Amino acid sequence: MTLPLSLREVLVPTDLSPGAERAFEHARLLCKRFGARMTLYHAVEEPDPIFAHWAFAHAHQVWCQASLAAESALRCWAGRVDDAKVDVVVERTTSAHRALVERIKATRPDLTVMGTQAREGLSHLLLGSVTEKVIQQVHRPVLCTRSTEHCDSVPYKRVLVPTDLSLASRLPYPLARLLAEAFDAEIVGLHVVPGATLATLSGIPEGRPTVIPSEAHLWKFFQQDFEGLPVTAQVCSGPVWERIVHVARVEKADLIVMSTRGHDSFADRILGSNTERVVRHAPCPVLVA
Repeated sequence: MTLPLSLREVLVPTDLSPGAERAFEHARLLCKRFGARMTLYHAVEEPDPIFAHWAFAHAHQVWCQASLAAESALRCWAGRVDDAKVDVVVERTTSAHRALVERIKATRPDLTVMGTQAREGLSHLLLGSVTEKVIQQVHRPVLCTRSTEHCDSVPYKRVLVPTDLSLASRLPYPLARLLAEAFDAEIVGLHVVPGATLATLSGIPEGRPTVIPSEAHLWKFFQQDFEGLPVTAQVCSGPVWERIVHVARVEKADLIVMSTRGHDSFADRILGSNTERVVRHAPCPVLVA
C-alpha cells in the first residue's frame, strides 16, 4: 500500500445514520484542513433479481424513491461543507459492502471515513460490519468512527501509534505524521508484549523469542519516522488489543493509527484481529492503514 503525502480525495460512505453523520463531521474538518475533495457515497440495496415476485413488481419505483431521498439528504450534508468540492454519488446495488469495496478499489481515495458499531462473537463471524469488511478487503486507509466514551476531538491533539516493531506496523506512519503535523499533535508510541498463548501454556515453544524493548529503545524506533514531533514511548504487556484500548483511554487519545496484519487463528476469525477489536472497543476514532 502506498500512502498519500497529502489528503486530496476523501470518500465518505454513509447509510444516513447518526453514526454516519459523525463520520461525515470528521471528514468535513479533514477536508477543510487539507483542501481535499469529498465524495459522499450511498448504496441503495435492492433484492437480487432472482426474486421474481419482487423484481417484476415495483422494484424500479421503490429504488427511485429511495435513491431520491438519499440524494436529497446527502445534498443537505454537502451544503454544510465550507467549499464546493463535494460530489454526491448514489448507487443501486444488491450488496452495499461489495459495491463500496469495488468503488474504493476503482477510485483509490486517499482516505475513506466511515462509522462502525461493535458486534461480537458469533454474530460478528456471520455478519461482521461493512467497515470491517472494507478494512479486510481494500488495503487502503480507513478512518473508523463511532460513538465513543469521550467527545470526539478534531483536530487531533494526541495520536496513539501502536507497534509490534515490524516493518508492517510502520506502514501507516507517514499518514500518522501527516495528521500530527497538520494538527500540532503529540505522538504516543506504544509497544505491547503479548501475554502467554495457549501454545506456550501447553509447553509448545514459540517460533521466535520475545524481545522486550526498553522505552528508550522504543523512543528511538519512533524517531525514525516522527523526528521533530513530540514523541513519548510506552512498553506494557498483556492481551494486545486490550492494552491498546486501555492506554488510549488513560492517555485520552484523540486518534489511534495502526496497521492490520489479518487473522492468525480460528479464534481471530470469530472475534476479529487485534486491529478489528481495537476498532470495536477504542474510546476514540481509529485510522487503519
